[in-house]
Amino acid sequence: MNLKLICSRARYLEFNPHKFAAATVRLKSPRCTALIFGSGNMVCTGGKCESDSRFACRQCVNILQRSGLKVGFSNFKIQNIVGSTGLDKPIDLIQLQKDFGPYVSYEPELFPGLIFRLRKPKIVFLLFRSGRLVVTGAKTEEQIHRYWNGFYEVVLKKYMDEADDLRCSSEYRIRNNTKDYNTSFFYDALS
Repeated sequence: MNLKLICSRARYLEFNPHKFAAATVRLKSPRCTALIFGSGNMVCTGGKCESDSRFACRQCVNILQRSGLKVGFSNFKIQNIVGSTGLDKPIDLIQLQKDFGPYVSYEPELFPGLIFRLRKPKIVFLLFRSGRLVVTGAKTEEQIHRYWNGFYEVVLKKYMDEADDLRCSSEYRIRNNTKDYNTSFFYDALS
């Protein structure tokens, strides 16, 4: 698809090839953003449910059809579902990292969250000291609920910090001096 030509016909499309290789359509209802690639593929983000995403994709196809393009809607599938929640207690990220080393990545100087990866299915939990967390990588809503419930019961309950109510990631990092056990090689290289 010639995205420059398409964007000159359709007023709802934004395209700047120097910034990104896809044209962008922003919809108000449902509040979604669609990326249209030169290959003819479209990626829609921001839908709150599968029906919102499907409807947004159909709206984008209609916009392209009204601008004179012969395009159709086919092969719709969900690639990734993201969920978020919060706990009423902070999470002991340091102990979680020590106990689940190969499954986690925690470098608080670079990113305040701990990344916990499951192998099959490839679901990722982003955990923050405050108790906030994000679950991503699921293909179905049922999969998100099932693995979240399992993760909460088997892992997370044990690492909710009952003794310390500190929720600020930077204060937590400073107080526990995480640089010593995690990135001391970097600080030694600076000296």
